[in-house]
Amino acid sequence: MKQTYFKELIYSKNYLIQKPGNLYEQYVNAFAFSEMVKSHNKAPNKRELQLQAQDNWRKIKMKDKDTIQNIIFELLHTPIQPSPYPFISQKKTVEPPRPPLTRSPLTPINNLPEPSNNIQLKSNAMAQNHLLENLQKVKNDLCEYNNLLRAVSTPELRSSFTLKIKKLEETVTVEEKKLKRLRDNAAAQQRTRKKKQKAALEENVMEIYDAPGRPSFFVKDPNLLEKMHDCVEFGAADYKR
Repeated sequence: MKQTYFKELIYSKNYLIQKPGNLYEQYVNAFAFSEMVKSHNKAPNKRELQLQAQDNWRKIKMKDKDTIQNIIFELLHTPIQPSPYPFISQKKTVEPPRPPLTRSPLTPINNLPEPSNNIQLKSNAMAQNHLLENLQKVKNDLCEYNNLLRAVSTPELRSSFTLKIKKLEETVTVEEKKLKRLRDNAAAQQRTRKKKQKAALEENVMEIYDAPGRPSFFVKDPNLLEKMHDCVEFGAADYKR
């Protein structure tokens, strides 16, 4: 008579990232472990699981560190339920050997830190704020794609993620140059205003009106140049028509 016995399924706690180095990667692995336990699936699709983990991470990443660690602890202690098919035959089936996977050589990507949100700008720097929001979004995407690249093993996905990362890095470089140019322009305007104020206070130099009874536009609106720049570059003029 064929003998059968119960075998408990074993799930990996480092299924997506083999060596987690920060709180985000620990959470991703813990989330994957919990989902595998709930679905009784030891080898789910890594890409889909990674995307689900990232969506849930966005909901909790603003919480304090202790709270996130408690969530990770609970996920790692998800109770393992018996499989719907708990009994397996003692007879082993021999599978034919599989050809080894060959990975195309890829340039290693440096680990990126979690994007920060602590960059502060002046409230009147509308153009800078607009660029900075785009830059932060691109850096968020870049960080997530680097995490995905570390998790996947198939050559097709690694090649696709590498190309996407390269494009995002180029976008970051372009946006940072634009932001630097705007900051330099703002600093130059600030120096000009200070020079005029100093001349008015120390040298008793008065601003000349451009028409009788009407002060110049720059006296009434010191941010006029910046507003003109916004209208041209960001389409604010079309919106105001």
